[in-house]
Amino acid sequence: MFKRLFLGLMAVALSVALGALPAAASDFQLTPMDYDFPAEIEAAAEEGKTIVVMFHTNGCPYCDKMRKRIFPHPKVSAFYTEKFYLIEVNMKGDLDVVTPEGEAMSEKDWANTLGVRATPVFAFFSKDAKPALRLTGYQDVGMFLAAGRYVSSEANADGTSFLNFVRAGR
Repeated sequence: MFKRLFLGLMAVALSVALGALPAAASDFQLTPMDYDFPAEIEAAAEEGKTIVVMFHTNGCPYCDKMRKRIFPHPKVSAFYTEKFYLIEVNMKGDLDVVTPEGEAMSEKDWANTLGVRATPVFAFFSKDAKPALRLTGYQDVGMFLAAGRYVSSEANADGTSFLNFVRAGR
């Protein structure tokens, strides 16, 4: 019995090592080296994707819930991997960033400029670096997917509000 359990665990470990298991949420999460958002947005657009910035703070329980419960959800992971790159920014951080508007400042100054007061905050940007949608707080699977559909369908560009988009069941 021990041998069978051991062999089963080894098979799972080998499958993980060889990438045979489904894609993880990390497929849509980036860790940029320089936080140059105009360059990140341009690179994503070349791949047909857009950028979502998640403002977080260290120890934020709702940020952790998003990472553990929502991002790994199969529907979220599949949809966001196809359409988006998510980059996390610490709203109290001191790292230098170049904002989508091209201004150099710290993470916390950018968060302050955008009026980020609580976390998580999701700032979606269009392929031309314009703000497309902003959501504050923990989002369930349905709402997070609706936000992604709203931005990727470019409904915001035609003047449709996110609320009307959701009410219409799109």
